[in-house]
Parts: sequence; C-alpha cells; structure tokens
Amino acid sequence: MSGVALVLGGAYLLSDTERVLLSRLVYNSVPLHQPLFYYVALSLMMVGLLVLALSVFGCYAVQVENSCLIALYLFILLVMLLAESVFGILTAICPEYMGLKMENEDVTDLWQRNYGVPGKEQYTAAIDLAQIKFECCGINSGKDFMTSWWRLRELAAPNLLVPLSCCHPDPKNPEHSFLDPQPLNETLCQDKHPDTYMLARYTEGCLAPMVTWLHSQTNLLLLTGLIKLSIQLLLLFVIILACTRQNTK
Repeated sequence: MSGVALVLGGAYLLSDTERVLLSRLVYNSVPLHQPLFYYVALSLMMVGLLVLALSVFGCYAVQVENSCLIALYLFILLVMLLAESVFGILTAICPEYMGLKMENEDVTDLWQRNYGVPGKEQYTAAIDLAQIKFECCGINSGKDFMTSWWRLRELAAPNLLVPLSCCHPDPKNPEHSFLDPQPLNETLCQDKHPDTYMLARYTEGCLAPMVTWLHSQTNLLLLTGLIKLSIQLLLLFVIILACTRQNTK
C-alpha cells in the first residue's frame, strides 16, 4: 500500500505543473536541468516501485518458507529504513544540503540573471507565476529588475520598468494567467514615482512568501516520509514477531 501511495503521490506531484514550476526558483548550488520537484516526483515513484518489488519479494520469501530469503528481505528493509531516516534527518536539520535553499543574495542574483533572458523561458515563467501567486514583485522589491539583465540588455519593452506580472491583475480576466498577465492599469504600474505605482503594482518582495512556501512543501514531504517510515517499522515489528512465534513452535 505504501509503495502504491508513493507511486501515485509522485505521479500527482509530476502533474502539478504550478508546484513543479515554482520549485525552479529554489536555489541550488548545482544547476539542475529540470525543476527540483521534477526530480523529487521521479524519486518518489522510483522508491514506490522499489517498495512494491520488495513487498513481492517478501511475500515470496514467506510463501516458500526460506529463512535465508526472509533474512535477506529483513536486511534490505532495514537498509531502506536507515537510508530514509538519514535523508529525513538531513532534510529537517540541514535543508541546504538537500538543495532546499532560499537566501537573499543567491536568489536575487538568479532572478536578475535569468528573467526575460532568451533560453531561460522556464525560469521566466516561474518568476511570473510566483509574482502573481504571492502578489509580490522582485525578491526585495520591483527595484531588483532595474539592475537585471532583462533591463540592462534592453530585452524588456521600452515602457516596462517591471514585468507585467508585478501589476495588479485585471479582475475582468478571471484566469489571471502568468503566461499572459493582463494588468488592471499598465500605465500606473509602470510609473517611476512610488506614490503612483503603489496604486497598481505589488510592492512587497517575493522572498518571504517563497521561503514560507518552501517550508510548507518541505514539511509536507517530511510528513509523508514519517507516515511511510511508521508503516515500515510496524511491518518490520510484525515480521519479527511472526518469525519469533514460528521459531517458538
């Protein structure tokens, strides 16, 4: 059951386009070709298949009543439990070692170097999604885009000081698509004076809501792992108890 749940959970995560796309914004010292949660989803599915294979092996070992196979099954199960425990502890205590890092300078640098740059369309879409979803602009503020490659290389339209995803959306456009933002008032949003653009632009930075979102996703993964670990420990206890009774008889 836990194997099937992991496979289905990985498939669900893989199909959650917005969640996977947002994970592209998580800073990682080793550049990834795909968003972080893409690999997490694949890992969940692979572990789920491994658990399924292990359960079939365990059933076979019990069916043939082979003590060596049962011992091997228990050994593999113990190794898996140990690996999952170490991974969970590292994720909870040192998330930066697992690629879960959102520090101001690193993330600001990534946003400024990647937004609107040709070949970085996925990263650009992820930033637009974050700004619309969390109602924010830039990492600290919209001023982050003034020194971005998007502006310095003149990749932005001449009238754009910040991306359109920083603007308050038009309520007449219920979809609020991050791929094609429709501002309520583009002129006010792109104004240079704070007293003016505050009426039509998000002024809060995205770092705080992104960190909160990442923590919530990490806690969800840890909770899933804890439930799975508890089921496996219960299974191990039942197996040892059954083997003890069998030896007693």
